[in-house]
Amino acid sequence: MLEQREENDSFEVDSVEAGSGGSGSRGSGSVSVVELKRVNKIRRDFVANVSHELKTPATSLKLLAESLVDILDEDPEGARFFAEQLRDETERLAKLITDLLDLTRLESEEGIQNPQPVDVRSVLMVVLARHRPTGRRKNIALSWKRSGRAATYTVRGDETQLTSMFSNLVENAVKYTPPGGRVEVTASSDESEVLVRVLDTGIGIPERYLARIFERFYRVDKARSKETGGTGLGLSIVRHIAENHGGRVNVESTLGEGSTFIVHLPRE
Repeated sequence: MLEQREENDSFEVDSVEAGSGGSGSRGSGSVSVVELKRVNKIRRDFVANVSHELKTPATSLKLLAESLVDILDEDPEGARFFAEQLRDETERLAKLITDLLDLTRLESEEGIQNPQPVDVRSVLMVVLARHRPTGRRKNIALSWKRSGRAATYTVRGDETQLTSMFSNLVENAVKYTPPGGRVEVTASSDESEVLVRVLDTGIGIPERYLARIFERFYRVDKARSKETGGTGLGLSIVRHIAENHGGRVNVESTLGEGSTFIVHLPRE
């Protein structure tokens, strides 16, 4: 049985739990109406953003498919162009859906399920190896520096999530750094935490946007983000993974000079 009363902008919820002989125990909790409205607004905004983000590539796919059908027999070269655009939009949509699923899972979890010791150095070396081919194609130097003993780089957590977090940061650094620039990953540790910095000599972020870049779907430059295939969810995923590991992430940036993302993770 559930009784609900509204008093002073809050809901008081009394619940009766059935027990033997029909007796029960009564509990009470209070939920602020303001808080409920805030949560509902966040949900509505999220649904609206998702709808918009999915509608854009879906519309592009439809138009490209129609154009491809129209010229398939008459213009093979034109058909190839539309086919390549169709492939790119399909990949963008697939990445958006993957990021949405990852972010939804991260937001629904409390902490890390079955945490294990993870060597942050090994994770970073795997991530750098993954992105070096792209760096070479753009003539961007990727470097890796660390200080301290290897044993001091162990954290307790989920290796897959940590790999995803650092991969997002390095991918962004390479993506937004002009040819001839550099991306530098440095790591250090002390008695309480592991500190990882991802520095780039890229385009930088205007100061007025720094407070919002970890929000879902927030993009500093929407046109550039679409051009580079960004979903607007990568940094939100980074923040959630850091927080799930009991850590945090922050950024320092100078427009036209580059950015440094700093991840703090508690040591095991």
